Amino acid sequence: MFSLRFFFILSLIGFPFGIQQSLHAQSETPGHVFLSEPSETVLAGFLPTDRSIRVEDGLPLESPVPPAEEPFASDPDEPSVSKRSPDLKSLMKPRFDSSAEWEPKVNGVGISSYDLSMKLPVYPIFGPPPPFINLGYSFTQIDAPAAMDLPQSLNEFSFGMSWMRRIKEKWMARYTLNGAFASDMNNTSSTAWQIRGGMFAMYRPNETWNFAFGALATGQSDVPVLPVLGAIWQPRPSLKVNLMLPSPRISLLLSETEQRQHWAYVGGGFSGGTWAYRRANGVGERLNYREWRFVLGWESTPPKKPGSFGSSGTTLNAEIGYVFGRKFEFDNSVPDIKIDNTLLLRSGIRF
Repeated sequence: MFSLRFFFILSLIGFPFGIQQSLHAQSETPGHVFLSEPSETVLAGFLPTDRSIRVEDGLPLESPVPPAEEPFASDPDEPSVSKRSPDLKSLMKPRFDSSAEWEPKVNGVGISSYDLSMKLPVYPIFGPPPPFINLGYSFTQIDAPAAMDLPQSLNEFSFGMSWMRRIKEKWMARYTLNGAFASDMNNTSSTAWQIRGGMFAMYRPNETWNFAFGALATGQSDVPVLPVLGAIWQPRPSLKVNLMLPSPRISLLLSETEQRQHWAYVGGGFSGGTWAYRRANGVGERLNYREWRFVLGWESTPPKKPGSFGSSGTTLNAEIGYVFGRKFEFDNSVPDIKIDNTLLLRSGIRF
């Protein structure tokens, strides 16, 4: 079982390298280029890393965000609509995100999870960036002694939308709304359903600082509302200091070529989830799992293209970490179960 999980995690890292040469050999379709100077903002960095409450819109970190205008309005100084058709293709390109995590056994409990999400752009009738439809699936496996009466297999299906619009020259607003069904598939009562969402204001006074203010409804009983507050500071292109709560991170650029950027980072935060399940005696229950993390990671991304929308390549990342403060909580007056600290292995791919 250890070798199987380890192989799965490594395969997520290795898969893109097998296809990367063929991707580079193909001609890239350029993103939409705007005549006005694009203003950049940080998007995904303003959200928690907890997979159960993450509602990203699929845009990469520091994606250029154009002014709110019709992307295909006719202009005598610009190419015709027929010549600009590849721009629509770039705008409407789906985004995919997959990851795998493994925490080895301690106190007889081992946890592994596998996540897959897809972001589908909706036609940008109000101008770019377009609204996104977000679809996701997560599978969590808990390997624990029968005496703990914990579920073995947990599933989560999520569906929602997200949208970001410019308010003023330096202000952006972002809205998200997601619904989720999280269960062991035996308990399908109302406790398995969760509503999540958030509203954020993002302010970029200059090229160095980004600020965010807002709140996120998690759909979870133990942490129903999570504040989103903080800043991201990038004093130079090779250093990013993410001061966003609850998941700060410091990233350093290790190397760069025309095709790839390689980053190392150190960070923290919390993770977990909430699921409905049925105990061995047939009673319906809801499980909350929480843990805190300290991670060291590597990320490989395509270089950012000024003036273009979205990313034209594959992003890879791998992490090793230390998890602590681990606890299972229950709704029906059942004592909490605390387990000791352990290690974490994680890998992911986004394209």
